[in-house]
Amino acid sequence: MKLSRFFGDRAFYETTFRIALPLALSTLLSSCMSTIDSLMASSIGMVTAVGNASQIITLHDGISFGITSGIAIFAAQFYGARQADNMTRVFGLSLIFTLFNALVWIGVFLFMGDDLLLFYLDDTQVLKYSLDYLSITIFSCIPFAINNSMMVAYRSIHETKITFYFSLLGAIGNVFFNALFIYGFKIGVAGAALGTIISQTIVMIAYLILSIKKRPFFLQDLRLIFDLRPSFYRPIIAKMLPLIINETLFSFGSTLFIKAFGLLGTKNMDAYYVANQIYNLFLFIVWGYGGAVSILIGTRLGSHQIERAKEESVYQISLSLIIAFIIAFFIVIFKGPILALYSVKDPYVYNIASGLLYVLAFKAILRMLTYVIFSTLRAGGDAKILNFLDSGITYLLGIPSAFIAVYCGIQSIVLVLLLCQIEQVVRLILSLKRYFKGIWAKDLTELIEA
Repeated sequence: MKLSRFFGDRAFYETTFRIALPLALSTLLSSCMSTIDSLMASSIGMVTAVGNASQIITLHDGISFGITSGIAIFAAQFYGARQADNMTRVFGLSLIFTLFNALVWIGVFLFMGDDLLLFYLDDTQVLKYSLDYLSITIFSCIPFAINNSMMVAYRSIHETKITFYFSLLGAIGNVFFNALFIYGFKIGVAGAALGTIISQTIVMIAYLILSIKKRPFFLQDLRLIFDLRPSFYRPIIAKMLPLIINETLFSFGSTLFIKAFGLLGTKNMDAYYVANQIYNLFLFIVWGYGGAVSILIGTRLGSHQIERAKEESVYQISLSLIIAFIIAFFIVIFKGPILALYSVKDPYVYNIASGLLYVLAFKAILRMLTYVIFSTLRAGGDAKILNFLDSGITYLLGIPSAFIAVYCGIQSIVLVLLLCQIEQVVRLILSLKRYFKGIWAKDLTELIEA
């Protein structure tokens, strides 16, 4: 077997990195917003309060990601087919669904926020500060919905630099307003929430101003934003619904891990939240690169280049393997300096967080490979199988592994987390089998009536 089969030419890598690098950096900056909240919360002893409150935000964000992932499948292919009118319609569909999702979660918090937060960690002191944080930051879901829809639309037309600049704007705003409210006005954990909502609103305004002024490819005719004929939205929703279901189940499943780990006590949770924030900081490469893969493969499929899409997907998986080991290497090498930023004073918490990062470095390798394969399957609309590969395996293997380990008396959260990685191994094997069947390589623009 020739090695050249696994590696593309210079033009391929130039195109990939031109799209992937701004995506990765903008994802990093988005990750930094939650990391900044955690760092500043850590400096005032509120890291667990913010982490606990963030479980509800995680549920909202997961469903929003499912919506925009489904939208992105068609947006990339409409761009490849140069169908500007359909891109405008699909952007409007994205706005409707993401804003509805935001309103649902605001309602959930207002009516049952206390009960949800106590479910994850039964600590009344933590609950008080979690509610202080969430009662403000939950309303950032509205500007987040608009920003997310804009971001996906711009990425689909390969304008990834714009999303990077606006992510940078959001991160700078978050740092400034967090510092102002936490250290300047000294309003504690609520200051981190205010910083988040103000920075998200600034980014939303910037997106709206730019889009109205420049009229990008997906906004050539504003009258078409809410022109949603049944013949148009039915095939899109049919592909999008499995992704929404998957992300809803997967997001809730992710929070169930927190429930299991919470049974090991507050100190273990402090260590986990710190280590997981560092892990998420490195995941910017995974999400950014995976997003680029979906866009590039989707554009090829939408322009009827099926065989070329298959060929380039092999190059992307080979590249992802190299990047995966680089990520793991950096997590291990730089874990000490990064942990120092969190001002962890308890030696027990510091040592546990350090141990967790070794496990998370291993998880990062598996997650990178799986996510790139998922992005390839998603680009061609092969979404139904992702429900089983992603959330299905989480509920069948991951979550049971966590609870069984804890209830069997394993007190080390490091060992519990390591045992949970069986789900990542199984997921990778099964997703590779699905990929090699080639079912995913389809032109979805043909599903939409002219």
